[in-house]
Amino acid sequence: MFAAVLQKQDRVSSKVSDKLGEIYSMSTTDQRKHPRVPISNLISFNVYDEDGRLVNHSMAKALNISQGGILIESAVMVKSDRISLMSTDTLNKLVEVKGRVRYSRENEYGMFEIGISFEGTRDENVEFAKRLVKTFHRRKNGLLVAVNQ
Repeated sequence: MFAAVLQKQDRVSSKVSDKLGEIYSMSTTDQRKHPRVPISNLISFNVYDEDGRLVNHSMAKALNISQGGILIESAVMVKSDRISLMSTDTLNKLVEVKGRVRYSRENEYGMFEIGISFEGTRDENVEFAKRLVKTFHRRKNGLLVAVNQ
């Protein structure tokens, strides 16, 4: 019986070591300038062509955000690199930022993950990110009340 307990303990230790190695390799290979914060906000976006003409308007879910960019998930692929993102803050005020699409790729669920770098000033980018994170946490914690109640 003691041998069986030791074998189980070895398997658990091995799994823990593997997981710690995975986490360590992720932290040492991620070269991002700013840390990502997981969120789940509804985002509206406009896509523009190189001449500044509106090509598409759609909705997406924000998956994570940093001071320098955002990852969104949408049902449509974005083929242009010019994009404008809009959402509402905790006071239902519109917040908007312009960005560049860095990639748009299909994920395992048939949706498209779109990586976007912000193009505003540092202050505009930080303000947009702060307001989305704050809104996400307030809604998640049930602190925002519907306007029409």
